[in-house]
Amino acid sequence: MKKKLILISLNELNFDILKKYLAKYNLKNFKKIIDRIAETESEKEYEKLEPWIQWPSVYTGLKADDHKIFRLGDITKFKGSTFFNDLENLGFKIGAVSPMNMKNNFKNPLYFIPDPWTKTNPDKNFWTNLVSKTISKIVIKNSENKINILDFTKLILIFFKFANVKNYFQYVNYFFTSFFYKWRKALFLDLLLNDIHLSLIKKKNPHFSNIFFNGIAHIQHHYFFNSSEVNQNKKIENPKWYVGNKKDPIKEAFFLYDNILKSYIENRDYAIVIATGLTQIPYDTIKFYYKIKNHPEFFSLLDINCKNIQELMSRDFIINFESQEQKNFAHEKLINIKLNEINLFKIENRENDLFVTFVYPNEILNSDKIFYNNKNINIKKFVSFVAIKNGMHFGKGFYYDNFSINKVNNISITEIKSKIMKYFINNEN
Repeated sequence: MKKKLILISLNELNFDILKKYLAKYNLKNFKKIIDRIAETESEKEYEKLEPWIQWPSVYTGLKADDHKIFRLGDITKFKGSTFFNDLENLGFKIGAVSPMNMKNNFKNPLYFIPDPWTKTNPDKNFWTNLVSKTISKIVIKNSENKINILDFTKLILIFFKFANVKNYFQYVNYFFTSFFYKWRKALFLDLLLNDIHLSLIKKKNPHFSNIFFNGIAHIQHHYFFNSSEVNQNKKIENPKWYVGNKKDPIKEAFFLYDNILKSYIENRDYAIVIATGLTQIPYDTIKFYYKIKNHPEFFSLLDINCKNIQELMSRDFIINFESQEQKNFAHEKLINIKLNEINLFKIENRENDLFVTFVYPNEILNSDKIFYNNKNINIKKFVSFVAIKNGMHFGKGFYYDNFSINKVNNISITEIKSKIMKYFINNEN
């Protein structure tokens, strides 16, 4: 019988901060593994410390300059091999739920649900297709607090198909309180993705499976300053309108993931690997995040014509054009748009498209306007508030497995692929 393994991707979770919570709270499943947690290292340049760069380094075993995947969704252009491909080629059955920046180029995955931002197909099953399309729409439109009746109905169907009855009370609590405590949307989603993953494992019985949790990265980015163990001196505080100072979203997230880990730690049929890719540390100032919420209308006001616009995570989007002339015209216009003498956009002019990030860092007021082609445009009308930046990326990450004889020494994230491959090769009967 072939050995089986689950990779649990706890994206950017800071185990150093988790240890401070362990000293005060009974996070019993994290306590079972904490002594065997090793550190990982990734890139030195801050510009490369992005999860959509670092996770492909995990998948491929290559550094960023070698795999050349620098943007979310760019994995679709990658021609090399990942450990998913290598395991399939060895005859192992694989599955994955929401792996960041991973494409479906597999021969016959038992299940594959892509992340919400990467333009790649899920597997051909009706339910996984429904999960993929519905969650992608909900996540991309999250900051606008909009969900139409059809998508809501689909979410209800997904819920009753996959949600574990034992978690119903927690789901109800997250759902109704998320109208006031926005971070609980991310916790609701990760709990649901986990129930979907556990259901698929039970039904499909893969040799290798990967579940990717992004909620903790989202919460650290946006609520680090509310952590009782991070901001003890209160040097920087979130505004009270943003989140009450008695709330600790970091603590809530740790308790959810502690409960999630229980199912995997107690599963004797599978070995486990836990990796974070990279991590976050608290930011040193207040910085506002906004995103464009009505791209077609906004760009029509700027007289910019394009083929289509692909929304990505948070503030990023890709503009595709019919011609180089259209692209160059748009690039020239966008780089010169400013609010209060500060550029609105950071733009990467690529071969066939523009990769654009809305980078204005200050609070946008109702009175703020941009002047373009003799028109005063009320920018507040076209943006939605995303969050206040609380956490910044840091090159250190964390790794755990429960099959190595001794605790793993500190490693590069590019070594995780070889550890996964060696586990299967060494244990195959």
